[in-house]
Amino acid sequence: MKMLSLKSSIIFTIIFLPGLFFSSLSLSAQEPGRTVSIYRDFDDGLYGRSIYRGIIFSVKLKSFARYSSLPLENGNGLTAYLISCERAFELAAGKNQYIRLFKLERKKEKIETEEITGENINLCGGEKGSGVKPEEYLYSYKKDGIEIDFSLEKVPEEIINEIKRTYPDNPKVQKEVIDSYKSGYVIRIHKAENVYRPQFAFPDYEDVLISAALIGNDFQPLWGIHDGLDITK
Repeated sequence: MKMLSLKSSIIFTIIFLPGLFFSSLSLSAQEPGRTVSIYRDFDDGLYGRSIYRGIIFSVKLKSFARYSSLPLENGNGLTAYLISCERAFELAAGKNQYIRLFKLERKKEKIETEEITGENINLCGGEKGSGVKPEEYLYSYKKDGIEIDFSLEKVPEEIINEIKRTYPDNPKVQKEVIDSYKSGYVIRIHKAENVYRPQFAFPDYEDVLISAALIGNDFQPLWGIHDGLDITK
């Protein structure tokens, strides 16, 4: 562990790993190259929300080529990361050249996929008779060393209840955040970049959150969910 004094005279405590760093504040403004960040002091029982937002874990995008993308074996890939309705239907339209689209079939605990080619209708909210539902697809993103498989889901009641607990005394903000979630989709990761502890052959929930942050909106309205990168736009 090493203490660095930056020109801004702010002291940061940083743990150095290849391509990774922890800090008490975000260093993205000082670091060359683009990074993706999450709050490390999250509660996985809260789908990745950090109550105190005290520790930031960041990864440089150019470092992803050194890591492996691994499937989740326990199925614990649901996050509170939000993706907008517009982006969800854009992905479901099948127009993104870096995403392969698969049809999801959930049979008990097993998920089967069938690849979809061509373009679907790109309308937020769909169109009567179109049958396009973003939650019915598995999205496989691959670009610049980043490989992530994810699906989209309508927000579960557990996250709505967490939003209510987060803003109990501010009904206006509570409603705005709930409306954002109900109009969009939350991200479930199926295959994550193994960047947090690459020496192990399985992803941690940190990896799940990093992968979700790459896909999620660049503004996340829920306190404790770090803003994403929206790399599919």
